[in-house]
Formats: sequence, structure tokens, C-alpha cells
Amino acid sequence: MGAAAKGAALAAVAGIGWGAARWASAERRGRTARSIVERDTEPRRRVLVLGAGFGGLYAGIRVADAYWDDPDTEVMLIDRNNYHLFTPMLTLVAGSAVEPRHVAFPVRRLMRDHHLAFRRSEVRGIDLVNHVVHTDAGDVSYDKLVIGLGSVANYFGMTDVEERAITFKTMADAVQVRNHVVDCFERATLESAPEKRRELLTFVVVGAGPTGVELCAALHDFIHHTLIEEYPNISFEDDVRIILFEMKDRVLPNLEDDLATVATRVLKRKEVEMRLGTAIDHVEDGVVTTKEGERIPMRTLVWVAGVQASPVVEALGVQKGRAGAIVVDECLRVPGHPGVYALGDAAAYSDPETDKPLPADAKVAVQQAIAVAENVVRELRGEAPRPFIYRRFGDMISLGTNAAVADVLGFKLTGYAAWLLWRTFYLGRLQGLESKFRVIGDWALGAFFERYTARLELDRAGSPVSKAA
Repeated sequence: MGAAAKGAALAAVAGIGWGAARWASAERRGRTARSIVERDTEPRRRVLVLGAGFGGLYAGIRVADAYWDDPDTEVMLIDRNNYHLFTPMLTLVAGSAVEPRHVAFPVRRLMRDHHLAFRRSEVRGIDLVNHVVHTDAGDVSYDKLVIGLGSVANYFGMTDVEERAITFKTMADAVQVRNHVVDCFERATLESAPEKRRELLTFVVVGAGPTGVELCAALHDFIHHTLIEEYPNISFEDDVRIILFEMKDRVLPNLEDDLATVATRVLKRKEVEMRLGTAIDHVEDGVVTTKEGERIPMRTLVWVAGVQASPVVEALGVQKGRAGAIVVDECLRVPGHPGVYALGDAAAYSDPETDKPLPADAKVAVQQAIAVAENVVRELRGEAPRPFIYRRFGDMISLGTNAAVADVLGFKLTGYAAWLLWRTFYLGRLQGLESKFRVIGDWALGAFFERYTARLELDRAGSPVSKAA
């Protein structure tokens, strides 16, 4: 079969699949006669879920599905954004490998598919005594509460870093990093002094956990596979630097040593400068200084060195654990407050087998969401909740095009095989068939065309990126 025939066959299969999916979606919407809308009166009971991250979203969906035909029970999700952000692909957005909107799934589509009510508003406070959540759009009462408000960047009291660094938690952060990199190259083309040009093109990432490592790899690919073609007057060997700082003595401290060694080797091949066992002392405009006194001129500092619980969670008068998260019991309940659960970055929970805190990542949040949803349903039915059991399935870290490391159920993969596994797994976890097709399209186009390099204007008033510039 020739190339043209193969292409036509693939297009036909894709078209049939797309048509079937659209038909199934239409059928499902047709069966959903009882639309979820804002009620004129309070429901008999309400399960309130705070946060549309992995923990909150998955918990809300499962509880809503359990009460599909119950008109007296409302399951409401509250978030300040009306989309679920697929954070595992956020570094690909920063590296211009995936379009931003393709990893942001509209939450309101879940209303018709799962009878999940949604309110876009910002949580201002939680009254655990009176069972009320305060938002910028008014108060919302609850019978059962799931707290999944996520986390914010932890600067460990370094106000100078907080004022000048770019965080990497949201869609806006990823787009700002991408814009900032493009800005730096545009300014470097106008700079005749070599030292100033090198300063503009020095990109510092602090924190060598999964996000920091994946971000460095994504930035390298964006710079050396695309920008190098569009800025021919820049010497990429002499001017461009990507520096990764980590306080511990190796990258990816939570992974097995052999996988961390492979990741280090790949980053070295990508000419990422790794400063291991090195901490930042302070930051000034255009200069970062280490504890050892080394001064590094730069214009870009991305901070991924730690997280802490959201201010709303930190304000609660309950027992706190790591980074201000809520200490929960074996069932993920908040002690002393029946019917209140916390999960993900909002919960401090240690694995009973290892006595170590669980990592603040999507894999943990999804497992906790399933357990919390089941326990909420059990409580509503008058049954006792069950303890949460964490099952470690492994880790996967993307190291850029055709490179990754993976540990899945004890089986370790590296290189191209791990990269394919990473893409396949996370593609399957994306919400919505349309999102999957769009990301596949981005990857397919990236294999034949250069990545998009135009600067996207998002904020006329400026942002933290402009401070770092």
C-alpha cells in the first residue's frame, strides 16, 4: 500500500472514530434529561468539592455518578477556573510542543455527562463549624465537604525570590515562561555586548524534581530544535545556558538511583548545567547568588523548588503537617470534623508501610480521589468509611524528544520506549476525546514542522515575567 493510500486509510479510520464519538456524545446528552443548573432552592443535601485539580475533579465525578438519578442530592464542584488543567503536560506548553487550550478541559462539559454542578468562583474561607464555604460569589453550605484546593509555590521565606521568580503552577505560568524565553531571544538579537547577550540567554531553574527536570528538557528542545533556526545571529554554543539548581546531591531525589543517573546523563547531553548540592542564597535584578557566593548573571529564574498548602487551607484551625497541609486520618478525613475530607496537596498523609509522606503529585491525588469518593458515598448510605491504601505503580519522567525514564510496577524503561510509554499513558489520562485528538495533532505537526514561536500577548498590565526580565 502506498503512502497516499495509507494516509487515506488512517484518515478514514480517524473520521469513523470521530463520528462515532460525536454520535455517542449526542446520544448521552439526549438521555440526560435532568440538566444540572443552578437551583432556585437549596438541595436536601449537598456534597461540595473544592478544586478542579486531579483530586477534586475525580472525586466529584465519582460521587456524582453514584447519585445520577437522585434529585435530592447535589454534587457541586467549585474552582476559580472553569477548566481542569492537565498539569503533566504543562512543561510541553512552556516548550511550545502543545497548545495551551489542548490541555485545559472545560469543566462544564462534565455537568451534562455526570450530573455534576459547577460554580466558577474563588474560595475565600471555610467555616467547618457551620458547614459553610465562603466564596467571592457568596456562601455555599454543605453536608459533605471534599477539600482539594491544591498548593501554591513555597519560597521558604525568601521574599526576594518571590518578587523576581517565575512560578510554574498554572496555565498562565507556562505561557509566560514560553513568552519570556521568546522575549529574551528577541532582546538578545539587539544586544551587541556578548556579556549582556549571555545574561539574557541564561535560564535558571531551581528544583530538580520531576517538574524542574522536565522543564529543562522541554526548554532545551524548544531552544535547540526551533529557536536556533529563527535567530541565526545568536551563538547557541556560547550564549545559551540552562542551569538547574538542586539542594540535594542528585536530580529526581524520589526516583531510584539508576533512573536518576540516566536522567542526569540525558540532561548533560542536552548541555543542561546541573548545580547539585547547591542552594540559592538571594536574588537581585539580573543576578542570582548561591550560598557559596557564586554570582550568576541571568534574566530568567523559574522556581519549582517546593510547594505549600493554599492560603485557605493554611487558615483552617486544624492540625497541620508538611507545608501547611491538613493532617488526615487513615480514611482521609479531617479529625474532629465529620464528613470533611482532604486530599492531594491539601492533605498530609503518610504511607503506613514506609511512614513517609506521600508525594504531592497527580498519581497520589487520583488514588485519594477514588478512596474519598467511595467513603463519601458510604457515609451517605449510613456505612462506615474504609481506610485509604496507597498503591505505588511507578513513575515516568519525560526528558524531551525521544527520551524518558520510567519505573512501572518494578519494570524500568529508558530512552525511546519510556518516551512512548509516557506519551501513551498521559494521553489516555486526558479528559475528553477532543483533547486527546488535539494533543495527537500537536505531536504529529511537531514531527514535520517547527514549533510556534510568536509571542502571545495575554496581559497588557504586565506580569511576574516582566519583573524577571
